[in-house]
Order: sequence, then structure tokens, then C-alpha cells
Amino acid sequence: MEDFVASAALLAAHLTQQCEQAAADQREAASALQEAAAGVAEHTASGRDALLRATTTAVRNALTGQLDATTARADAAAQRLEHLIAHLDRTQAGLAARSRMLGGGALLALVLGAVALIGTSSYVAKFNLDRAERASVRADVLEALQQVAITACDGRPCIKLDDGLRRWPSNDDYVFVDTQQASP
Repeated sequence: MEDFVASAALLAAHLTQQCEQAAADQREAASALQEAAAGVAEHTASGRDALLRATTTAVRNALTGQLDATTARADAAAQRLEHLIAHLDRTQAGLAARSRMLGGGALLALVLGAVALIGTSSYVAKFNLDRAERASVRADVLEALQQVAITACDGRPCIKLDDGLRRWPSNDDYVFVDTQQASP
């Protein structure tokens, strides 16, 4: 039983460690998500700055007679920017899904650990109650045996009972043993 309790404790410690690791992984994923969001904002700002520079250059070039070439470059820059924004949106959605999955896994691990601990505790409590009940019956028998003397009478076993014990009215050979009295 002690091995079982020790195994259960090791299992609980292992589950706790896994839960803590899952929580740490989730914090890392959240941190990576925040960093990615900051990167998106930075890329968006730099893309906006690049677009503004490209637009300014395009206007300047258009004024100098290179309107068609400048428009083509501005379109290409806008397409690259749109592609970058779409890619960052997909990446952010993937990170959010992973974060939810890690959170669900950590919660599941915590619930399974709690169920295992409750089941183990219930089993140990029932076992201990059964042992206590058996010990109580044994104590009553030992207390009753203190009121009798078992010996040999002419080579045959015989029992001497304390005088003054109440006899069973249906058969005087039997006496009631009061286990509540103090031992002599």
C-alpha cells in the first residue's frame, strides 16, 4: 500500500511538472505571439513608411516625366505590402490557435491530475477505514480474552471465567463478556 501511495505521489508530482511545463510553454507562446504582433506593427509601420517614400518618389518622378515607371513601382510596392500583411495575418491566426491548443492541453492535464489525486485519496481512505474497523474488532476480542483463563484440567482444555459475570439465561455455560468494564 505504501508503494502504491508513493507511486501515486510520484504520478501527482509528474503530472504537476507536466502542467507547469505546459503553462510555461503557453507563456512562451503568448510571448512569441506578442513579439509577432509587435513585429507586425513594426513591419506595417516600416511598410507604410516605405509606401510613403515610394509614393513621394513616384510623385516626384511623375513630375519629371516618368509617370508610367513610377506607377509600376508603386503598384509593385503596394502588392508586396498587401502580401506581407496577408502573411502576417495568417501567422498571427496560427499563433492564436496554438496558444488556445496549449491552454486546453494544460487544462486537461490539470483536470486529469486532479481526478487521479481524488481517486487515489478515496481508495486510500477506504482502505484505512477498513483497517480501522478490523482493528476495533480485534481490540474487543483481546479485551474479552482478558476476562478468561485457558488452561488444562486433567489433560483436557478448560476455561475459567471470572466470578460474577452475567450468565446467558438460555445456557449457564455461557457468560456475557462486557468489554466496556475496566480490566482487573
